[in-house]
Amino acid sequence: MSRPGEKYSKYLILLALSSSLLLLSVFYPVLAEISRPLKTSALINAHGEYPSFIPKGDIRRFAGETLTYDIDFLFFEKAATAKVSFYEYRGKYFATLSAETKGVVGFFTNYRKHFYKASFDIVDQGRRVQTNKFERDVIVGKEKERTVHFLDYISRTHFWFLFSGGELKDRSRDPIPEEVVYDDILAFFYNFRNGVYGNLEKGKTYKVDTVPEKDMKNITTYISTEKEEEQFRISENRTKNNEMLLKVTIPKDVFKTETGELIFWTSNHYIPLETTIKDYLLLGDLHGKLTSGIPGKLK
Repeated sequence: MSRPGEKYSKYLILLALSSSLLLLSVFYPVLAEISRPLKTSALINAHGEYPSFIPKGDIRRFAGETLTYDIDFLFFEKAATAKVSFYEYRGKYFATLSAETKGVVGFFTNYRKHFYKASFDIVDQGRRVQTNKFERDVIVGKEKERTVHFLDYISRTHFWFLFSGGELKDRSRDPIPEEVVYDDILAFFYNFRNGVYGNLEKGKTYKVDTVPEKDMKNITTYISTEKEEEQFRISENRTKNNEMLLKVTIPKDVFKTETGELIFWTSNHYIPLETTIKDYLLLGDLHGKLTSGIPGKLK
């Protein structure tokens, strides 16, 4: 004869098993997709090269790419880290850039963090990404500043919101001029590398409309000539490699710098190897170096 309550215990066990199986059936496809290894080519090597590289093509080939950097300041090595990634989720495409100060520099900057996320539409027959939402968070200690841009190309309207401490501080609604596309810094990063703005040639300048900020509405990039590149290389005592020297100017508000100037040494596979962020707040110049890279997945 069953003991009192034994029958109910069996029912509870069966109910728990049934619930577990139900949850597993719901979440297993998601977990399987997350844990499934990406089909990638070899890792990006120290020279910023990888076997599957092509200069132009379907921009969705960047999905799965992750580039990681260590950032030095003066004699402080690895004062910060940064990571930029391009990924696909449920048929939608996104890119993120995260950076944060660490160690002694982190202590004196209240462990400042920057996080950027762009949500993309794929346009021009897969050739380029077009931002429909751009988010930026700057966290200093317990303080957080957040800006969100929505870009609606059907109504051709740009919506902008500024939050501070969780409260809405400012907002605007502006028309997007005809035949103008606003590329945020992440859209620019991938479109530029895919030749959307033209072939990448030394001695050439590229000017791109970007998400409007208070101080600037364009990203300007200049690829140095061979002579200029050599002079700069000698001044840095840098070994000669097959690479390009880029000088980029972005809106100052993006990285909270004094000038908005960036300098890149880029591989012939268009992977930034070393980066200098000029006049970052009161810290002066920050120098980033590629430490690891995973190329996009193969089709």
